[in-house]
Amino acid sequence: MHTSADASPRRFTYDEYIRMGELGILPERGVELIFGEILVKNGRGTPYRFTYDDYVRLSEEGILSEGERTELVNGEIVCMTPVGHRHIYVVDLLTEYLGEWARGRAVLRVQSPLPFNDIETRHPDLTLFRPHPDRYRSRQAGPWDVLVAVEVADSSLSRDLEKAVQYARAAIPEYWIADVNREVVMVHLNPVGGEYTDVREYAQGESFVSPGMAGREVRVEDVLGPAARG
Repeated sequence: MHTSADASPRRFTYDEYIRMGELGILPERGVELIFGEILVKNGRGTPYRFTYDDYVRLSEEGILSEGERTELVNGEIVCMTPVGHRHIYVVDLLTEYLGEWARGRAVLRVQSPLPFNDIETRHPDLTLFRPHPDRYRSRQAGPWDVLVAVEVADSSLSRDLEKAVQYARAAIPEYWIADVNREVVMVHLNPVGGEYTDVREYAQGESFVSPGMAGREVRVEDVLGPAARG
């Protein structure tokens, strides 16, 4: 497996495996189901690589349920870290805060898929996209449309830091990690050569300027809520 240390592959049941074959999502030959993982029959335990279209189809057919938290990473469907109440609180807070700013300026999506290529898609907790005539009804929004991507880190900090590399390679101009444990916001700016060249950390009581939000000054408490009492 090539997933990060705190990610795990989504395991499929035999019935799901059979149905994927009947639907044509899996090839008729050359794959097998081993302890819930779909592997290529090559004796090396190579995971079968799904495409983004496969991933969408699995959701449409109900094999991946609507409530499942998964991502497509290098063709592998992996389970995302379960979220706690602090993660939910911050996502709710940011949905309201960013939504107010976005009205008439941008398109806000919450935990929606952001495909990078045919075998890779992420689900940022929140994404601000550039305005679009029909709000992306006519086409899939991609990394090139992103103004700001936000991940809320509770138990997922290592994975969210890994995502900074991919987001920088995709030239996403601004990426925040809202760390609910340390009560800081890590702001990544200026992607150059596959990495963010300006990474700064802001604590409670501090603020930062968001280029993606047209230079708006954002307070850390706007992102994380008031500082927790000791």
